[in-house]
Amino acid sequence: MEISTPGRICLFGEHQDYLGLPVIAMAISLRAKIIGQKREDQQVIIQKPDMSESEKFSLNGLTYTKQRDYFKSGINICIGEGLVFSNGFECEITSKIPIQAGVGSSSAVMVNWLHFLSQMADTPVIWNAQKIGELAYKAEVLEFNEPGGMMDQYSTSMGHLLYLVFEPEISIKSLNPNLGTFVLGDSCEPKDTMSILQRCRDARIKIVQKLKGKNSDFNIHTNDDADISLLNDEDKDIFNGTIKNRDILRQTLPE
Repeated sequence: MEISTPGRICLFGEHQDYLGLPVIAMAISLRAKIIGQKREDQQVIIQKPDMSESEKFSLNGLTYTKQRDYFKSGINICIGEGLVFSNGFECEITSKIPIQAGVGSSSAVMVNWLHFLSQMADTPVIWNAQKIGELAYKAEVLEFNEPGGMMDQYSTSMGHLLYLVFEPEISIKSLNPNLGTFVLGDSCEPKDTMSILQRCRDARIKIVQKLKGKNSDFNIHTNDDADISLLNDEDKDIFNGTIKNRDILRQTLPE
């Protein structure tokens, strides 16, 4: 079996999804690919030739043994959805998506993995792309209490150019403007994704909490006239930048 999934770029709304604000993201032509098949035993073997690495574990040993133990978490999420795995599997994962570059490489692999698992189960299931995106978010973010939002998982799973709304409930709209061609440059400087996400998320969430304490009816979706006098200069800059980011996205939406 062979499955591939694209990376993604965020066009509008970077660092907004974990605040519940909308984003516009687009799949790119660079993809991650998984090729694999069932085994006769219960071993799971994952070859990652791009990184000169491999992973091996048993379906009887799905306790997490490292940070971001994503391949095990994907299986556990599938088991939670009612899938049963009597046989292990062996696969190879390759990718043209730059790693640690902010273009959804890990989410593309997770989406691939869940799609692959759905077909390796004793009774294969057909999940739609939105469902796989939802499960990828659970396996990659919620399972490890990580700081990311939902943009990467849904945009890599569903592809195309998407307007993603996260509150009060998930709403996904495909956009079809003629955007021409994008050139994606890779600096080859690794991005410390988790620390950047945590720093950006935590700073914004703390600011929102402060403003809610001062302004009981504060809503980051609609409230532009909040009293921000309690914020220091750095927090004011972050808040004002967040609101500008939100408004720029709104201005780009087609009527």
